[in-house]
Amino acid sequence: MKQVFRAALLAGSCLLTACATLSGYAPQGAANEAAWQSRLTRFDALGSWELSGRVGVINGKDGGSGSLDWKQRGPELTFDFRGPLGAGAIHIQGDAGALRIQSSRGDDFITTDPEQDFTAHMHMPMPVLSMRYWMLGIPDPTAAYTKTADARGEPLSLKQRDWQVEYQEYADVQGYALPVRFTLTRGEVHIKVAVNQWTLAPAATTAAP
Repeated sequence: MKQVFRAALLAGSCLLTACATLSGYAPQGAANEAAWQSRLTRFDALGSWELSGRVGVINGKDGGSGSLDWKQRGPELTFDFRGPLGAGAIHIQGDAGALRIQSSRGDDFITTDPEQDFTAHMHMPMPVLSMRYWMLGIPDPTAAYTKTADARGEPLSLKQRDWQVEYQEYADVQGYALPVRFTLTRGEVHIKVAVNQWTLAPAATTAAP
């Protein structure tokens, strides 16, 4: 079983790496707490952004890959997720107050606890509300966390809400160091993300470097 798991994870990793079109670099250097605090302040002001990419999911013995598109407009998110684990197409829209989740299998429900309801309906946990922050390489401000970061304040890892987020690569996008390869892990669930494209709202690009 361990060999099958490793093979599936390796295959997903190769697929995602091949699809990542942004030129990335690995975080490096000794931790710099001042740089980390500066990153939190600056990135918290990023209210509008978009990304598209590939995602690979392993949940116990099951695995698969697909695509994702995420749009953030202030507190409201729109998330389209296609492919992994036979889930078909999933469309998520809303904010921290409530999310509407629809799937090509006929699911259509409102949730205030998306991680629990994803597990119940889709048989896979998906920490959507925290991912809105983890995608940017910052912690969810509503929960305690631990982290390791590099000399530029870019996190190598975040641990929050029983999830471990490991960042493998960043890219400079319009003056911001944004994650382009990272992995979310909780128990037997591994979610690997490779970002093909980041788009920041014009207002965000005027922020001081």
